[in-house]
Amino acid sequence: MRILFDGATLCGKDGGPGAGIEHYSASLLSALAQQAPQDVFLVALPSYCSLQYIRNIIGASKNIKLLRTYLPHIPFVSRHLLFPLKAACYRPDVFFSPFGQLPLAWRGKSVLTVHDVAIYDHPEWFPEETAESFSTSFVVPSSFERAEALIAVSECTKEELNARFPHTRAKTHVVHEGVTLGNQKEIEHRERFPFDRDYVLFLGTVEPRKNLVHAIRAFDEFLQSRDEQAFCVRFIIAGKHGWKTAETEAAADEVNRKWKTAEPNGVIQFLGSVTEEEKWYLLSNAACLLFPSYHEGFGLPLLEAMSVGTPVITSTAGALSEVGGDAVMYADPEDIQTMSLAIAQCVLLPEGLQNLREEGYRRARSFSWEETAKKTIALLRSI
Repeated sequence: MRILFDGATLCGKDGGPGAGIEHYSASLLSALAQQAPQDVFLVALPSYCSLQYIRNIIGASKNIKLLRTYLPHIPFVSRHLLFPLKAACYRPDVFFSPFGQLPLAWRGKSVLTVHDVAIYDHPEWFPEETAESFSTSFVVPSSFERAEALIAVSECTKEELNARFPHTRAKTHVVHEGVTLGNQKEIEHRERFPFDRDYVLFLGTVEPRKNLVHAIRAFDEFLQSRDEQAFCVRFIIAGKHGWKTAETEAAADEVNRKWKTAEPNGVIQFLGSVTEEEKWYLLSNAACLLFPSYHEGFGLPLLEAMSVGTPVITSTAGALSEVGGDAVMYADPEDIQTMSLAIAQCVLLPEGLQNLREEGYRRARSFSWEETAKKTIALLRSI
């Protein structure tokens, strides 16, 4: 079988590793190539992708053929007309998009992954130019209609997709994401972050639906109830600044001013984007991961934290309970007090969380990219 893999989300805009959908795309391609050595993967790359980074993803796989474009990028024309015309010359059996969109001129068989449809239910969480874009209003719905099959990364995503686009019910299949387990070599590089305090960690893009304002206020409430902890604990926010971040930044500034005497550098600290190596260090050494999103189509940071034995505090929204199961602590996304109490338990009584850590280990290991790839390739073959 010849599979055309849309590599538009294989890397970040800087040409290297990305987060979210970029991480899903890269991890899945690597696993697919290993699980289906008899199949050929034609991988269409954007011009800005670093070849060295792509080679790191591919590794020793011999069944991946890279399709690079050397023509000038022309908005709309390159993506929706030139790309499908070029791709058709390679006679693929099926087109696979890991990010839920098809080029408008594509006329062959196709399978798409849908990560969530939150932009249709909560456009206020997104930049106006994205929520009101031609892609959101036309390209994505058209792709859902034309594809032979859709992969939803969770039961929650499937339910929301089918409710918003009823015609997708018969062709939607749930295939969970996997988790790449951090290895000891990566997480031993502690000199990268020589923190002299314990810390609560958030990992992800800074954007409205991550509910960071309530997370910051919950951390502040924890400090207010135990003010001596302002000298000992920080809240570390790791991830790129996305959009509509002003309210989050204002909340952090307010709390930092309140505790400036105890911590001149701020009890709330933004790290910005982190590398894979840095991510695993942060996760493995945190008192807990605080991830109280208003909505997630999956929630990979939960699995990553659990895989290194770090307790997780998350919300009851979206697919987070589907991913976390009984291995995490939950709070309503609006319930600051419950979040604060959970932070106190993780920071002050870590020895009481051993059973939760062990359950987290077990649960994280039940989600693998190998299993994701097996189910994905089976669906592609059926199409």
